[in-house]
Amino acid sequence: MSEILVKCIYFVNTKLKYSPLVEKRNKAAMKRVVTSLFALAITIGASAQKESKLLEIKAASWQFGLYIGEAGVSNFSDFQQLAPKMTLTENDLIGFSNSNGYIENAGFSFSANIILAKPSSENTPLFNPEFRFGVSFQQADVLNQTYHRRDEYRVDTLQSSRSGEEFYVDSIQNQQYSLSYVQQQVMLDGDVIISTDPQKRWKFYAGVGLSLGLSVSPRTEIASISYSYIDGRGNEIEDLDYQNEGNLERYSNKGGFFGRVYLPLGIDFTLGKRKESLKKYHLFVESRQSLNFQSVPELSPMTTLSSSGGIGLRYNF
Repeated sequence: MSEILVKCIYFVNTKLKYSPLVEKRNKAAMKRVVTSLFALAITIGASAQKESKLLEIKAASWQFGLYIGEAGVSNFSDFQQLAPKMTLTENDLIGFSNSNGYIENAGFSFSANIILAKPSSENTPLFNPEFRFGVSFQQADVLNQTYHRRDEYRVDTLQSSRSGEEFYVDSIQNQQYSLSYVQQQVMLDGDVIISTDPQKRWKFYAGVGLSLGLSVSPRTEIASISYSYIDGRGNEIEDLDYQNEGNLERYSNKGGFFGRVYLPLGIDFTLGKRKESLKKYHLFVESRQSLNFQSVPELSPMTTLSSSGGIGLRYNF
C-alpha cells in the first residue's frame, strides 16, 4: 500500500504543472487517491481476517475412569515426617519385610473438556487438529510402603489311629502394616489432538497435553492388620481358631502443586448412522499416559509415571 501511495504522489507532482488552479486540483486528486487507498486497505484487511477463520467451540466431552499410578520411592523416615504423631516405630518393624511400587488401582478419575477447532469448510485441514481445554480430577497414592511378617509355630503332632500317619498342627500368625500418602489432584488441562477422518463413524486420535493443578486434602494413612489361625496341614482341624484385628490412623497434610505432561490416545465412535440428531453424540475410550511432577511440602518434589483411562461421551454442537 505504501508503494502505491508513493507512486501516486510522484505522478501528481511530476505530471501536473504548478499553477494555483492546478495545485488546487492536485490536492483534491491526492485527497481522493489517499482516501481510496485507505478504503482499499481496510477492505483487504477485512478480507484477510475473514480468511484466517478463527477457532470456534465445536464440542464438549465428559470422561469417567480409573487412575493407575506408580508410587514414588520412599522409606519409613519419609512417613515419620508426614505423620510425626503416628504410633508405629521402627522397633515395631523388626523382622518385617517391606515393599513399595505400583498401586494396582489408585482410584477414580474424571475430566470435562470443551473442544475448539476451525469452522467447517470445504477444505478439510490436514490431520483434523482440535484444541481441548478443561478440568480433571484424580486420586493418587503418591507414596506407599507395605511391611509384612509371617510366623509359624508347631503346636501339636497328631497320629492317625488307622494308618499311623502323623499330622502336624501349626499356629500361623501374620502381621501387616500399610503406609500410604494420598492426594486428590484437581487440574486445568490443555491439549491438542490430531485424528483420522472425522466424517467416518470410527475415528482414532492422539495428541499431547499439559496439566497444572493442586493437591486437595492430602493425607497420610497408617493401616495395620494381624490375623492368626491353626493350620492342620490337610486334616479336619485346618483353619480353626481364626482371629483378625485391624487399626487405621489418618493424618492431614499440607496441600501442594501438581503438574503433568500427558499423551492422550483414543478411539471415537459416532452413535448415529442415519439420524442427524444421533450423529452429534459420540462414545469414546481414551487413555492418558503421564509424566507427573508433584510437590509434597513435608518432603522433596518428586517425579512419577501414571496412566488414567476410561469411557466418555462427546457432544458436537
